[in-house]
Order: sequence, then C-alpha cells, then structure tokens
Amino acid sequence: MTRYAVVALFALIGGQAAAGGPVAVPDDPPVTPATVAPSSDWTGFYAGANLGFGDVNDGTNSFDRDFYGIQAGYLHDFGSVVAGAELAYSAGDFNAGGLNLDLESTRLKLIGGYDAGRVLPYLFVGVGDATISAGALSNSDSTTLYGLGAKLAVGATGRHVIGLEYLSERKDNFGGSGDDLDNREFALRYDFRF
Repeated sequence: MTRYAVVALFALIGGQAAAGGPVAVPDDPPVTPATVAPSSDWTGFYAGANLGFGDVNDGTNSFDRDFYGIQAGYLHDFGSVVAGAELAYSAGDFNAGGLNLDLESTRLKLIGGYDAGRVLPYLFVGVGDATISAGALSNSDSTTLYGLGAKLAVGATGRHVIGLEYLSERKDNFGGSGDDLDNREFALRYDFRF
C-alpha cells in the first residue's frame, strides 16, 4: 500500500512539473494609431476673405465689376439643418461711360443650409448699406440682398473652408438718384473655422 502511495506521489509531482514547463505567450496585437476624421459639425465662429467678379446694372446699362471682401460669422449645426448669421464687407470699382465709380457695401446675412458632411449648401437673405462714390462725390442707401452658395471643409481637421457664392443686391431709386441698383456678384471664398 505504501508503495502505491509513493508511485502516486511521484506521478503527481511529475505531472505538475510537466504542466509547469515553458508556456508560449502570444504576442500583443500591433497597435494602430487612431485617425481623427474631420468633423462634419459646422457649429462655431469663422472669418475669412473673398474675391470675385460681377456686374452692376442701373436699370438701363450694365457695367462689369471686380471686387474683394472680408467676412465673419457664426453657424450652429442642428443636425441636418445649419443656421447662422454673417457680417461682410465688399468693395470694388466699375467704369460707367468713362467715369470710374467705387461701390462699397456692408452686409448682414441670415444663413440657412443643409449639413451634407464636409459640404454645406446654403441660402441667405439680408440687408446692406451700399455707397457709390466718384472722387469726393458719393451716394448711399440701404439695400436688400439674397443668394446661395456652398462651402467645402478641407484639410485633416476641416477648419479650412473654401466656397463659392452668388449674391444679388438691389435698391430701386438708389439714394434718390432716379437710378436703380442691381448688383450681382460671384465670389470665391476662404474661411477659417475657430
């Protein structure tokens, strides 16, 4: 009986020794760095610049015009709908029958758009304060405006935004002159989102 107990004890010790031998441990899986996808949330402040071309119509004649401008605004993304406001300034000149005229306009726009990810198509309406001047002579009036555009967020973070915009600015009997103002602009825009 004792002999069987000794054999059983050695068998038990031998089994434990074999079980405690080298064990292969699998390597950790490789760690891949997480990539940050650009945000499609348009909420936030932005500021930028624009330049473009258009034409000014006084009710009788049409004159080509180049311009530049700056803008700043705020958008809020409600999911699929984006709304906000923008304050903008535009300046440029045009030649009317040999007379060089400057047109400057300060504008407030109310914007509504559709969140399509990195693309934001939008419409806007607004009011402006326009001044047409030639040397020391100038005439000013309030204007109404409307238009449409599209923004595209570019870059790794989506903070850089390029866009195209069409704007129509109108005023009948501008500044009591008897002439109408119909200013149409096509602009290439750049904004930085904060």
